[in-house]
Amino acid sequence: MTGLLAHVFPPKATGKRRGVALLLTMLITALLSASALSFIKLSHLEARVADNIYALAQAEIMAQAGLKGAMALIEQDKNGYDGFNEAWANFERFAVWASMLFADGRFSGKIEDLDRRLNLNKLLDMKGVVIKQRQAQVERLLSSLNLDPDIVEAILDWLDKDDDPRFRGAETPYYMSLPVQYSSANAPIPALGQLTLIKGLTPQIVYGTEDRRGLAELVTVNSDGRVNVNTAESVVLTSLDEDMTLDLVQEIIALRNVEPFEKLDQLRELSGMSPELFNRIVNLISVKSSYFLIRLESEYRQARMKVTAIVKRAPAGVSLIYYKTG
Repeated sequence: MTGLLAHVFPPKATGKRRGVALLLTMLITALLSASALSFIKLSHLEARVADNIYALAQAEIMAQAGLKGAMALIEQDKNGYDGFNEAWANFERFAVWASMLFADGRFSGKIEDLDRRLNLNKLLDMKGVVIKQRQAQVERLLSSLNLDPDIVEAILDWLDKDDDPRFRGAETPYYMSLPVQYSSANAPIPALGQLTLIKGLTPQIVYGTEDRRGLAELVTVNSDGRVNVNTAESVVLTSLDEDMTLDLVQEIIALRNVEPFEKLDQLRELSGMSPELFNRIVNLISVKSSYFLIRLESEYRQARMKVTAIVKRAPAGVSLIYYKTG
C-alpha cells in the first residue's frame, strides 16, 4: 500500500498521502461493514422464508384436519335423510370448537350439499338422449334469473357427442371462429368453471355480479340428479314443474324448517300438492344427498390457505372426488 501511494503521490505530498490512505481505509471498512450487514440481512431473509414455508405447511395440515373432520361428519349421518338440522350442515360450529385444540392455528369452513342444485350433466340420459323434463327444468331456472332460456341449447350441444348444432346452440365450428379457438367438449362437464366456455355463459352470468346472482350458485355437475327438497332453495324448487307454485314451495320450506321430510310420500299431504304434480316430480326429487361441497380456510401464524373439495357419500363411506387449493 505504501509503495502504491508513493508512486501516485510525490514525497512533497506526504500529508495528502496520509489523508488518502485514511480515506481508503475508511472506504474499505465501510465496504466490509456493508458486506457483513448484507450477510446478516440475507440470513434473516432465509430464516423468514424458512419460517413462512413451515407456517404454510402447518396451514395445509390444518386444512387437511378440517377436511377430515368434515368428511367424518358427513359419513356419520346415516339416518336416511338430509336437512339443515344435520351435523354436517352445522360444520361452522364444529370448526370453532375444533380450532380451540390448536395453539397457533385454526380452520373455518362450510359444507353444502350439492343435491340441492340442478345437475346440468343430467340433461342427457345414459344413451345421450335429452331428458325433456330436465331441460324444461333448467329453462325455468334460467328464466327465473332473468337469463335467456335458450342458453340450455348451447349447454346441450356442449354435452352431446355429435357436432350438429341446435338452432340456438353451438358446436366446434362456432368455437373455432372465436379469437381464442377451442373445440366443443361433446362430453359431460367436469367442473363448473368450464361453463364459461359455453356460448352465452359469460363469467358475469356464471359467477354473478354485484347486482346479479351467479348461475354457479344454483347448478352443479356433481350429484345424483335428484333435488333434495329438504335443502334446495325456493328458486330451484319452483323450477321442478310449472305447477310448483310459490305458495307450495313456501309450504315445503316452512315444514322442513320445523322437521325435515324423512320420506317423499310426506309431500303428498301438502295442501298444494296434487297427485298429478307429485307423480310428475317424484323422479326429480329426494330427501337425501350424496354429494357435498366443502370450503375451508385455514390459518397458522402468518400463513393462510383455502381449500375447496367435493366428496361423495356412499354405503362404503365418503370419498374425495375433487380437491383444489387457493
